Amino acid sequence: MRAVLIMTVLIIDDNLEVRLSIAYFLEDQGFDVIEADSPDIAKQLLSVKAVSLILLDMNFSRDTTSGAEGLCFLRWLKMRKDAPAVICLTGWGSVALAVQALQLGASDFIEKPWQNDALLASIQQQLKLSQRQQLHIELAAKQAQPKSQDQGAQKYTWQSHVMNELEARLQRIAQTDASILLCGESGVGKSHVVKWLHEKSRRVDGPLVSVNVGALSESLFESELFGHKKGAFTDAKADRVGRFEMAGGGTLFLDEIATLSLPLQAKLLRVLESGEYEVLGSSKTQRSDARLICATNADLTQLVEQGEFRNDLLYRINTFVFELPALRQRKDDIVPFAKYLLATHARRYQMASKPLSDDVCAALLHYPWPGNIRELSHVMERALLMSDEAHITLNDCQLRLARPNAAQTVAASAPYPTDQTLADLEKSAIEQVLSEEKGVVSNAAKRLGVSKSSLYRRIEKYGLKSEG
Repeated sequence: MRAVLIMTVLIIDDNLEVRLSIAYFLEDQGFDVIEADSPDIAKQLLSVKAVSLILLDMNFSRDTTSGAEGLCFLRWLKMRKDAPAVICLTGWGSVALAVQALQLGASDFIEKPWQNDALLASIQQQLKLSQRQQLHIELAAKQAQPKSQDQGAQKYTWQSHVMNELEARLQRIAQTDASILLCGESGVGKSHVVKWLHEKSRRVDGPLVSVNVGALSESLFESELFGHKKGAFTDAKADRVGRFEMAGGGTLFLDEIATLSLPLQAKLLRVLESGEYEVLGSSKTQRSDARLICATNADLTQLVEQGEFRNDLLYRINTFVFELPALRQRKDDIVPFAKYLLATHARRYQMASKPLSDDVCAALLHYPWPGNIRELSHVMERALLMSDEAHITLNDCQLRLARPNAAQTVAASAPYPTDQTLADLEKSAIEQVLSEEKGVVSNAAKRLGVSKSSLYRRIEKYGLKSEG
């Protein structure tokens, strides 16, 4: 007799009533549930217990609205191998917070108070996606040929004028050793541009070394960048080669440069000014032979004015500055690049790629893409794995922060309202659909994909009018 696989869900919330409410509901659905009242306790549980999915509250002891503690946990989880899927829960949801959570790997973002049916549907979908993903990875590993993953893959050619213009400007300085600063929103593809610049440079035969400086603690910064000798500090059990030395003869990419504290900026400035540094535990001065490329999604000029970023460091890293446009500013690239990403993920999972339906193409063009290329890649990967049809449908795509019908018209005609909460957006969507359906709740509920009773509760919640 085949054993039934019981999925374990970890609930991380400092509110006991919330944990009990979700736990009772999920246990009735056949899940094994464990609880943690803080991210620190959750980290301990994850070290000893296999978990299929995490339900994560975004606010704990530090404050009740920013979501900073939830985002910090997501950053920690992202660095773990085989991290479980995460659904974020919060009573203080905003579009900006949802975007950050999704960019850090969260699978969904649900506002409190939640609907049990909607929560269960999201959990089942994420577990199904995780299972399919793991299955295809295992199949791909069994069928893998002794060749690189990218072999046979076609390079994408940008269709939009703005990207062709940017590429032409980058081409002119790619073969120099000048420092470059790449700016733009999170997820616009700065790391891909860095790889392209390295491949076009005279240092192409040297290494490309990438460092997310935002993930480095102050205590590890010097060791990570400059290296250390055995015994240089308590945990220095062996010599370590720093990133500057590793990148010798090649390119060193420092991502999220704006997150460095002022003391760490001073330590970085010295090597950029003189090219010299010392390995921790050694008095011998070494010279760097790495071309530097930095990236940020922050306004460094504004940070300089606020005293949070050194002006002299800015001058060292911004010999050439390039602003990467947001995906919504590259309309001509959205659908072709989505197809390219589908094919890329299909190769990765040893699957056949699928065409996009016409309504999917229209929805992709109308969607504002707050997470940019990174979000588009995640959407296409999820759509490929979840699709059971011969082509990709709207339901496969599951666009998180906009819905086809009600939200498309607004999104297509106005900038994305990042200052609005998810509740504001839900209210606007309901108002629009009710207006288009002349107040008939049954028709509006069908279009919105909810039950009549669920829509009635929302109408009452937001004080809206209907015809019944």
